Amino acid sequence: MKTLRFWILSLICFMMLGIIVSTLTSSYLVTKKSLIENSLEQNSMYSKKLAQMTDEVFLYMQSNLEARKSDVVENLDDHVTVTNILKQLNISSKNFNSLSVINAQGIVIATTPNLGIVGNTVNSAGVKEAIARKEAFISKPYYAQTGRLLILITTPLFGTNGEYFGMLNGTVYLQEDNFIHNILAEHYSKDGSYVYVVDQEGVLIYHPDKTRIGQSVKSNLVVQKLIEAKSGALQLENTLGNNFLAGYTYIEKSSWGVVSQTPFDSALKPLSGIMLTIFLFSLPFILLIFVVAFCVSNKLAAPLQNLAIYTLKDGDRQECNLDIPTWYFEAKQLTETIKNYTKRQEETVDNMKVISVTDPLTGLKNRRYGDSLLEQLVAQKVTFSLIMIDVDHFKQVNDKFGHISGDVVLQFIATSMKDLCVDHEECIRLGGEEFIIILPKKDIKGAYFLGERIRKMVENSVSPIDQTLTISLGVGEYKSNETLTQFLQRIDRALYEAKANGRNNTVISEQ
Repeated sequence: MKTLRFWILSLICFMMLGIIVSTLTSSYLVTKKSLIENSLEQNSMYSKKLAQMTDEVFLYMQSNLEARKSDVVENLDDHVTVTNILKQLNISSKNFNSLSVINAQGIVIATTPNLGIVGNTVNSAGVKEAIARKEAFISKPYYAQTGRLLILITTPLFGTNGEYFGMLNGTVYLQEDNFIHNILAEHYSKDGSYVYVVDQEGVLIYHPDKTRIGQSVKSNLVVQKLIEAKSGALQLENTLGNNFLAGYTYIEKSSWGVVSQTPFDSALKPLSGIMLTIFLFSLPFILLIFVVAFCVSNKLAAPLQNLAIYTLKDGDRQECNLDIPTWYFEAKQLTETIKNYTKRQEETVDNMKVISVTDPLTGLKNRRYGDSLLEQLVAQKVTFSLIMIDVDHFKQVNDKFGHISGDVVLQFIATSMKDLCVDHEECIRLGGEEFIIILPKKDIKGAYFLGERIRKMVENSVSPIDQTLTISLGVGEYKSNETLTQFLQRIDRALYEAKANGRNNTVISEQ
């Protein structure tokens, strides 16, 4: 027959096993969800930034064409002069693979570099569309007479009386080195993630595998969203049957879509290491509980065992001087042991919660905390303002002084922010060299005043690299008639305006 100690130990072991399994299972599920959400968020933000960069390059390319079209019109009959204009434009822009001037009949007047088609009539789809539309636009991908897959960026040429003379064109060869490849070639993450671009019909314009450029992938769920002019993030299976976590952004200027995606297995790769860490961290407590359980089981079993011996004694039991301790004392000891264990576990969980919302480099709150606080303020309809900060020329700091010095600079900026934020403001590091300060119940004037104090303090302080550091700031007050996304985009635009205005200044975002 099994002893009482055996059953007590069995019960405690069963309970501990249940706690371990439930703790590891819940930790696994929460960590897995967090990794997936973090990967989706990172890919979404990355695709958004790449889309913005691509859009800005297109605007720059079209503005270059617009700036030189009057020179082309004035010298349209001079082949040599037009060719020189194209060469100068190609040198200044650096984003076109080739440039050409084609008249209203589709005859090539000049090209750079020399493609050997001057004087020929071009009947390609892009040229025909440009002649028919007589307006500036970016064409769909098509195969030119040279056999290249390309897109056409064109602007019409008109005389002073409105007569249509033809067009000034820039081309981008999709299957060769181009500005798209320069922007998107290497993903920030080295875990198998990559970026690709599709046009408005779901055809691949850029892909790390050049052999796939020109293929249609419109059956891909993300591509279908982009065809509908939507942006976002989701988990999906791509056209090759691989599972990915993708962020996608629609580019209005060109009607293209940028997709940044990470293999599902790569995103969850850290999961096993995290679970092992949690298990190893818990192991000493588990061993301690087993030791305590063994001792307690002996204490619980001993009184009953002694009592059983006492009751089985023959003769006068009064002769037996058996000291039997009470049950309450032993029960209290067991309760205290369990309470201590529970307290340690709760402290561990609380500590993990603090770590999960803290940026390890600067000690500021991280992006997850910032998103939660902003959503809470919006839900509670609390008036608040926001300061968005970007360290000027931070890449140059890393390149010149190294990433360790760059980290010290970020810590210096964080300290400067915390020193001046003493009235319930929340200082948050978004990532990289980007920070925000959330000011509950503060209007735009207060936000601007604080932003200027921080900017001047950073500029006038002795920096860790012994060079003057500056920051650019965008500030704004949340309006109840806008969404949180619209508000953040508005502040972001103000920040970019501050950087465009020469940096080291603060720009107020007006709705």
